[in-house]
Amino acid sequence: MTRTTTRRKREMNHFLTDNRRLFPFAGLFLLGVVVGVAVYLTAGDSAAAAVSDALTPNQVGWSAALWDSLFAPLAMLAALYLLGLWGCGVPFILAVPLIHGLGLGLTEAHYYAAGTDGVMTVVTRIMPVGLLTGALLTMAGAESLRLSVAVSRLLIPDGAQSVAKNGFRLYSIRFALFLGVAVVIALLDTGLRAIT
Repeated sequence: MTRTTTRRKREMNHFLTDNRRLFPFAGLFLLGVVVGVAVYLTAGDSAAAAVSDALTPNQVGWSAALWDSLFAPLAMLAALYLLGLWGCGVPFILAVPLIHGLGLGLTEAHYYAAGTDGVMTVVTRIMPVGLLTGALLTMAGAESLRLSVAVSRLLIPDGAQSVAKNGFRLYSIRFALFLGVAVVIALLDTGLRAIT
């Protein structure tokens, strides 16, 4: 019994140390969701109307719905990619999951206020896509943070002399994969919109 417990503790410690960069991003994402819900609940009717207007699709059609689902994650991935190349980008990198969580919290609160149909919309469409996008931005943010810290070390006189060419190539490949995952998530969101 103690071997199993010891092995599980070692595995848990190994998991926590390997993924230590993900936890601040996940915490900021969840904080953004809580703040978004709180802002919606404390805001007046004019703010609720503004959120409703923002969430009402203006265009119909498959390609417009796909672009609507892809635009925000694409913009955030582009921002994270560029911020990772900047040595002073760390505070801004940390703001991205907070902003995404804020938007998700406002969206969830708006649909919850609509009653049972809104709750079903959140459960079937908003929550799965929001969590997948949050996980994607969490991983992209951790990667961006890693490179931004490496670039900032170049600014220190006794720091490393160069960021390895393979490090930048790996960074770019990972962001290309993140972009592919974002397209898959947008396709999923578009499909869920068609179903619900």
